[in-house]
Amino acid sequence: MICVRNLVKRHGLQEVLRGVTLEVDRGDVAVVVGPSGGGKSTFLRCLNGLERIDSGSIEMNGTTLRAGLPPREEERRVREIRAHVGMVFQQFHLFPHMTVLQNILEAPVHVLRRPPEEARARAEALLERVGLPAKARSLPHQLSGGEQQRVAIARALAMDPEVILFDEPTSALDPRMTGEVLSVMTDLASEGQTMVVVTHAMGFARRVANKVHVFHEGRVAESGPPEQVFGAPREDVTREFLRMAAD
Repeated sequence: MICVRNLVKRHGLQEVLRGVTLEVDRGDVAVVVGPSGGGKSTFLRCLNGLERIDSGSIEMNGTTLRAGLPPREEERRVREIRAHVGMVFQQFHLFPHMTVLQNILEAPVHVLRRPPEEARARAEALLERVGLPAKARSLPHQLSGGEQQRVAIARALAMDPEVILFDEPTSALDPRMTGEVLSVMTDLASEGQTMVVVTHAMGFARRVANKVHVFHEGRVAESGPPEQVFGAPREDVTREFLRMAAD
């Protein structure tokens, strides 16, 4: 479903991604881990066109984005990719003046042009799915951080994405709220939702991922199933990262 080849991204003179190559199949839960500064979040932002790539290519569900495309063609392909992709950020990015229900309704009604009644029924069902049916009329500031992140997941699901990108979705949460959000993500994984997850939650990666990619200094240092990466890592950088993560 996602095929990344020799992806390079620079910020000025700094090469943040240095030839990343990996694949994500439909139904995969691909977890990206590694030390801070390894390019994990930049990789996600490249996948949905928030960052322009400097070299290489990204193929997403049949649409290929590569460096050097004419601006209009690049814009068209980015729109095509985003039509299949949802994203959940570290910060929740909910509209503060809108209720929870309005936050979820906004994009399906105004971007997908769905009938408001249909979109509302879907939004209410998604709030049930993330365990927040009683919060539909609440404003974001009335919710806990974990509740806001679950609303952000519901908002992403409202667009019926084929893949959801999660950028450290629990990094701003305390342990209890982290558990609430990871429980929702685990349920999505069990239902076959394709996900690419940047996280420091090693327990989630061990339990839920079927592929783990270790990023180090802008490269994929190691990839494999969680039992191999966590149980018998092949690379020194992986062993060192896991040792530090366990401290």
